[in-house]
Amino acid sequence: MNTTRHRLVQVVTYTLVIIWVVFTITPLYWLLSSTFKPTLEAIGYPPTLVPKNPTLGNFKLLFTAARFNFKSYGTSMVISLGAMCINLTVATSAGYGLSRIKFKGKNIVMTTILLFQMVPVLATLIPLYQTFSRLGLYNTRLGLMLIYATQTAPMNTWLLKGYFDTIPYAIEEAAQIDGLSRIQTLFRIAMPIAAPGLSASAIFAFFRAWNEYMIAMTMTSTVRPYTVELYRFIGEQGDVDWSLLGTAAFVAILPIFVLFSFFQKYFIIGMSGGAIKS
Repeated sequence: MNTTRHRLVQVVTYTLVIIWVVFTITPLYWLLSSTFKPTLEAIGYPPTLVPKNPTLGNFKLLFTAARFNFKSYGTSMVISLGAMCINLTVATSAGYGLSRIKFKGKNIVMTTILLFQMVPVLATLIPLYQTFSRLGLYNTRLGLMLIYATQTAPMNTWLLKGYFDTIPYAIEEAAQIDGLSRIQTLFRIAMPIAAPGLSASAIFAFFRAWNEYMIAMTMTSTVRPYTVELYRFIGEQGDVDWSLLGTAAFVAILPIFVLFSFFQKYFIIGMSGGAIKS
């Protein structure tokens, strides 16, 4: 009876995993397939799973087309890296402080931080637009960096707080006895040990900034990240150049895919490590 039940659970589990994989991989495959299709084939019916006449012309057209600003990829990279650095500075300081310093109302502070993560992005667009316009941060890279860093700060604060909790305090006490200050202990002892957690936080912050569209569309006019530039392939009448749109999206995904392939081990370790308290 137990064997039959165990097999049934396995069948259901593997079936759900296969369905999830299909739903995850299919859009990526379709995107990849569209990059090598001529425009007529990309919009043709019935659709083709494999390009009948594979071509690299879409890449050539993308890099030479006047209507697409290829510098937007560099703009997105600068904004994402800046947001990641700001986020790590804030989240590391807050996470370490919440982990090591005891004070009244600590649980209330942590709950409040978590509640900020639940605020919908659309609810903040108008206040952000008005505030940043008055401060001179509208249509600036720094403005987007600050917004994106703030978006992921609550999540990363909780993640790093949990990771710092797993580090025995006796190690830091020994370092302080040897003459290290609290700040030196953080940089020389705690942060190297928490490197997987820091890596996970960095990847999470970078990805959120790299893929964001709504805020970038609202808060910029000339400083355009690539997500906003992709909108150029949607015409005024709603017609979409699927080949060029797919090619531009593929070029944007490729470096992130390669980056995540190298750092996925640290991301998984960091995400799971912060959930375990020794």
